[in-house]
Formats: sequence, structure tokens, C-alpha cells
Amino acid sequence: MSQLSLRITAEKNGNILIAAKNRGKVSIKTIEFKLLMAHCWWEDLPAVDTFLNVLEATIKKTINDVYSQNGIILDYNYIANDIFADASMIEIQINELEANGEEFEVFGRFITLEGADLRGFFRKISAFRRKLDENVRIEL
Repeated sequence: MSQLSLRITAEKNGNILIAAKNRGKVSIKTIEFKLLMAHCWWEDLPAVDTFLNVLEATIKKTINDVYSQNGIILDYNYIANDIFADASMIEIQINELEANGEEFEVFGRFITLEGADLRGFFRKISAFRRKLDENVRIEL
């Protein structure tokens, strides 16, 4: 079992907790999801792209608190049932997280965002053409 671990959990109030652990050191950061979505709505920002950027930055900050490193490699997939602007379901799966060649054990590697499906009938039945299934491998 790895000494390095990352845990992602959702609270009932809508916050997302990201906790990193390296032996005795622990760091916990919070993403206030509802506040982030309100900010995106107010500033007319793309919500999913903004959430992914905040998630990546929060993971990096949390790991930096417990582990000094030269670079973090984060590999994840995201699947959406339509283009981001129209999607009602987005799933993020973290495949790999490593720093300085050491792999982090990730708990809560699946993040699913679901909302009301406001698409019309024809947009729903033709969504398979616009469905997104992408892999992102980024060095933070």
C-alpha cells in the first residue's frame, strides 16, 4: 500500500473535499461547488471547464502541502452525454496521479455531476453524435 494517498469526497451541502496524505502529514482543501457554479453563471463562464481547472489547481495545492515535488502528472477521462454547454451528466474518472515518479493511491476517483436535462426531444435523440469522451494527461 502506498504511503501517498488522495481522497475526493462530496459533502451533503455540495462541497467537494480533497485530502492528501503523506505518512503523518495531511492537507484538506474544499471546493465550494455551489459558489463556483454561481460565479460561472454570474460571469458567463463555461461551468465544466472552470470546474476542471479548479479541480486540477486544488489537487496540486493539496499535494504541495504534504509532499515536496517537482511535477505532478494527472491523468483523467471525462465523459459527457452532450457538448459541455448542453450536457446533463458529466463523469470524471481519475486514472493516474503521480509526483516525482511516485504514484498516489486515489480514493474517490469517480466524480459524477448530474443536473436537470433541459434538452428538447430531438437534441436528446441526436446527442450520441455530440457525446464527449476525452482523456486529459496534464503536468501540474
